[in-house]
Amino acid sequence: MKKRILILGGTMFTGRALVERLMNDDRYVLTLFNRGKSNSGIFPSVTQMHGNRETDDILQVCDQHWDVVIDFSGYYPKTFSQLLNRLSGKVGRYIFISTISVFPFGDGDVQHIGEEDVTLSCAEEQMISPLPDAYGEKKAEMERILLTHPELDPLILRPSFIYGRYDWTDRFYYWLYRAKQQQKMLLPEPKLLSLTYVEDLVNGILSAIEVKKHLPFYNAITHTNVRINKVLEFIAKHQNTTIETIHFTEAMFEEYTFEGNEFPLTLPFDLHVEGIRWLNDLGLSPTPFNDTLLESMQYFDRMHWPQPKTGLTLEREAEILSTLQQ
Repeated sequence: MKKRILILGGTMFTGRALVERLMNDDRYVLTLFNRGKSNSGIFPSVTQMHGNRETDDILQVCDQHWDVVIDFSGYYPKTFSQLLNRLSGKVGRYIFISTISVFPFGDGDVQHIGEEDVTLSCAEEQMISPLPDAYGEKKAEMERILLTHPELDPLILRPSFIYGRYDWTDRFYYWLYRAKQQQKMLLPEPKLLSLTYVEDLVNGILSAIEVKKHLPFYNAITHTNVRINKVLEFIAKHQNTTIETIHFTEAMFEEYTFEGNEFPLTLPFDLHVEGIRWLNDLGLSPTPFNDTLLESMQYFDRMHWPQPKTGLTLEREAEILSTLQQ
């Protein structure tokens, strides 16, 4: 018999890429539950239910049995707990997409996150405070709640910074765009990053649907020891161009007035996240990193390289560069 799969979310980024794979696989019968607001209408052939999961709208999914639930849109612990209670005995496996933000990040030049590290606590007021407040704390609490339901066969995936097609955050794309558009740019000291490529994460979820034996949670990491300057160098070489990076120092941060995340994915520390277990248990082989860059560039070629929605504008960067050259 075909497996009945319910996806909570599924029209943005990783969920969208996953649905594209699942909808063409005749082993599955697919249903989406979402608000019907983001990218509405992109999957007209897929059964969809619309509503706000934080309200009684979610009851639409609770009177049916599901072989697998894949949850991309869980953010509030209390309503999450209510949902799991209602689904108890009606779900074969619950796959929860969490985040490495469930871990506390301390002081120091290097942050090392292990598979079994203790996750953040979540205060009562944080459980109901509006996002983005306490995002990691909320996700950590939801993990704990899910693990109290062994009858749901929980499987938790904790990706790091996800990048690739459909990424609405533009965090990684910001640097691809810079390398595509100009030969001189500002760059804070590039720290080591642990990243998750969207296509590899999709492959991991597909494996998680079918795998017989698994652990309750995994750090879903595909590439470690990545530095932004190496990304820029690769793209420049691929384009047969040169890129000059101007070191943006901490003193410069104090000198110039910024309002947000002007330099995405530039952390104040080296971040290394252990993420080997899911590769072994789910039988995964990550896409070579350079191949992920080429695939991402090919995708943005098709999108005609729109200006990123995050980070410095080209005009603001040019203004700062001109003052530094005076």
